[in-house]
Amino acid sequence: MNLKRQKVLSVKSAKGKHGLVKRNAKSSVFTHLFSLERYRKELYLSFHPSDRNIREDEIKTYTISSIFTNTQINDLGLLVKDVLLLLVEAQSTWTYNILPRIISYLAESYNRYVKETNQDFYGTKKVKLPKPELYVIYTGKKKISQEIISFKKEFFDDESCPIDVEVRVITLKNASKVLKEYIRFTKKFDENIKRYGYTRKSISDTIEYCVSHRILKDYLVEYEREVDNIMTSLYDQKTATKMYGRAQYAEGVQQGRLEGILELFKKKVIDVVTAAQTLNMTEKEFLKLAK
Repeated sequence: MNLKRQKVLSVKSAKGKHGLVKRNAKSSVFTHLFSLERYRKELYLSFHPSDRNIREDEIKTYTISSIFTNTQINDLGLLVKDVLLLLVEAQSTWTYNILPRIISYLAESYNRYVKETNQDFYGTKKVKLPKPELYVIYTGKKKISQEIISFKKEFFDDESCPIDVEVRVITLKNASKVLKEYIRFTKKFDENIKRYGYTRKSISDTIEYCVSHRILKDYLVEYEREVDNIMTSLYDQKTATKMYGRAQYAEGVQQGRLEGILELFKKKVIDVVTAAQTLNMTEKEFLKLAK
């Protein structure tokens, strides 16, 4: 984990305001793109190509948000004709931790569904639930050979484990047309971040390149302003300076926390598993920092 890359940078716009490029800019585009009726249907047909008669209004967005912070928990959920639940998450850093996270998304989604359909988990009548289909859209550079990953296999490798979920992994190799274009969009954005940093130029150059190369062209042309807005938060000078200061403070806190955990690990007070979990990173990422 590179702490410097986590810092939110302030960039002056033509209107005299400052843009704070969001760390979750790519997932924000993912959610916006596939929350639109046209693209929701295209996404659904990516997984169910034979269901051509499905109507756009039969595919509903079913994304879970926190009731405490009003923030989104999973990238995208789709409920189709009340019989099929799709939970889709886009991520650029590969981790098997997506498996227990998706289990939590599924549980939250079922809780919501049961309440909205006036059913009772504690009653004697068996509740009716939509059949789950679980997907992860991987947009990073690492080559992933598995098309299906299993919670039981990856975390326990034990047939006696009483629960399991299987998640289908979608990469550039096996993606449908619209998902291929989305993945290419994210890859170009990552390239521009390396070139220009977390600046608005990274966004504008990504949009310009993708439109000229027919990558999500219709979407980016029609919703260019919305895409720019959802990837960037705009503030006036006073607020931007304050936010930038908070980002620096948060980075300092995080740096201090990291140094403390590294010290405990080197003194063998905690093991690598505990250290990695405390810092919310993989064991491999932590061991790189510990060298």
